[in-house]
Amino acid sequence: MRRERSRGPIRVGFAGRPDPGVTEALEALGGVACEVVDDPAGDLAALARRVDVLVTRSSHRVDASLLGQAADAGLRAVVQASSGADNIDRVRAAEVGVEVVQVDPGNATAVAELTLLGLLAAFRGIRRYWDDTPRGVWPDRERVDDRELRGRTLGLVGLGRVGSRVALRARAFEMRVLAVDPYVPDERFRRFGAERVEDLPSMCPRLDALSLHCPLTDETVGMVDRDVFDLLPRGAVLVNTARGAIVEQRALREALDGGRLRAAVLDVHVPEPVEPGGLAAHPRVLATPHIAGHTVDSHAARARALTEALVTLVRRLAGGEGGR
Repeated sequence: MRRERSRGPIRVGFAGRPDPGVTEALEALGGVACEVVDDPAGDLAALARRVDVLVTRSSHRVDASLLGQAADAGLRAVVQASSGADNIDRVRAAEVGVEVVQVDPGNATAVAELTLLGLLAAFRGIRRYWDDTPRGVWPDRERVDDRELRGRTLGLVGLGRVGSRVALRARAFEMRVLAVDPYVPDERFRRFGAERVEDLPSMCPRLDALSLHCPLTDETVGMVDRDVFDLLPRGAVLVNTARGAIVEQRALREALDGGRLRAAVLDVHVPEPVEPGGLAAHPRVLATPHIAGHTVDSHAARARALTEALVTLVRRLAGGEGGR
């Protein structure tokens, strides 16, 4: 049973240090007390029990047990300050009356740009040049296997905030763009110059590259499996900046080992951080450390969006709305 807190300031707890200016803006409202836990790994549940509003990111697991105990102690809302919310048990949150607020992390452009960087690097074979050139190793330039993006076909899974931006940038490189997304209308496909395809299996045989921009859900976990890889033309490129578990890892390794994939551009992994010598070290993999959405610019945009969302939420809670 939810315990009502005694009258006092609305307490906002941050799991991890927030962007500059966020706590200052909240405290300037008056009647708000902020608590920041720099490394919440062992203290997240305790923090959640002490506050009215818990601010999390995708690396923080907000499971049924945490939500139940925190709601009993007075937690009223969880605010997710990064993309995706697969770390939060939304069903349990609804059951115990804890509101879940998803904040636009402002990183869609950053992720789209890294996606295009990965495509360029994969088709041009940049990794070997970066490795070889400082050592004085020069290629036979008449026998290169480099490819251009122009005229190639890119398939997108998801045409939301990130996928739509990838589509625009891919078209600037004169690529043909196909997309699967049953949750957006035809008008959005037309707006971003993407051809709608009904499902992933029918799209794969037409592709030179497949890029993932969908959330991790029960529907998408393990979605890119051996059957999907078998449908891709030999020499295709996979880009994953969404969630590692969308791709079946054993099938991915087989596709890389057998040459089905020319390359895999992976910003997300299973597990994270990666294990030394694991899939990220494969010679056909271009790996980055879940960094696609992180730039100075995206952090500034995230700070603005988070501040606005928290100010709105705190004012509403102070007026007696929200929670149970």
